[in-house]
Amino acid sequence: MIERRKIFITVKTYPSLSKKYDEIVCTAGILDDGRWARIYPLPFRKLDHEKRYKKY
Repeated sequence: MIERRKIFITVKTYPSLSKKYDEIVCTAGILDDGRWARIYPLPFRKLDHEKRYKKY
């Protein structure tokens, strides 16, 4: 089961090409309990426009 958590995005890399995942973005942020979390791989440009997020 996937756990849903709030995360404050602090780092978002420039999209890079990948043979396995097409295009990916590595993203990291701080969880609501203060711990760091990494979200990878993320097909950022394939997300619906309203689901895309900004850094900060």
